[in-house]
Parts: sequence; structure tokens; C-alpha cells
Amino acid sequence: MDWSYLLKILVIIQHLVSFLGVLIILSGILLAIYQYLSQYIKGQIVSENDGLNAIRLNLGRTLILGLEFIVAADLIGTTTAPDYYTVGILAIIVVIRTVLSFTLNKELMSLSKMN
Repeated sequence: MDWSYLLKILVIIQHLVSFLGVLIILSGILLAIYQYLSQYIKGQIVSENDGLNAIRLNLGRTLILGLEFIVAADLIGTTTAPDYYTVGILAIIVVIRTVLSFTLNKELMSLSKMN
């Protein structure tokens, strides 16, 4: 059986999942900018702090979701890694992104309890 064909498919899947994660993060950033500017123009940013917290919560949730997609892509990438050095680098990246997701999630939980 020719394994190179399967490896090529896995690399394509990895890139697609990673791209989806980036798109999710980008869409969250654009939405947050739109919501902020909308509230700023209406003058609600100065008078209401709840609006800013809602924007932060939505952006944080979107960032976590995008990071989860990117971590999933990295995990798929470990199946196509040619050597232990590459697997080690991928493992370090996954750990960093997982810690980042955890801390973002913890901050979001504290923000949502305030509302």
C-alpha cells in the first residue's frame, strides 16, 4: 500500500483545519471591532461597562474556539511528522496553545460571573 498518498491527504486536512481556525479567529476579531465601533458611535462605551465585557466575552469565546481548531490541526500534524524532533516541536506548540486556551477560558469564566 502506498502510504505517501495517505500522508498527502492528512497534510491537506491539517492545513484545512488550521485555516478554519484562523478564519474563526479573524471573524471574531472583525465582529468585536464592529461591535466596539457600533457602541462607541452610540456613546455606550463610556456610560456602560457591560457592553465592553460582552464584547470581550464574545471575542474570548471565538479565540478559544479558533485555538482549539489550530490545536486539532497540530495534532493531525503529529501523524505526518517525519521524526521525533518535529513531534517534540509540535508537542511544545500544542502545550503552549492549550495553556493559552485554559487561561483564556478561566478569564472568560470570571468575566461571565461578573455579569
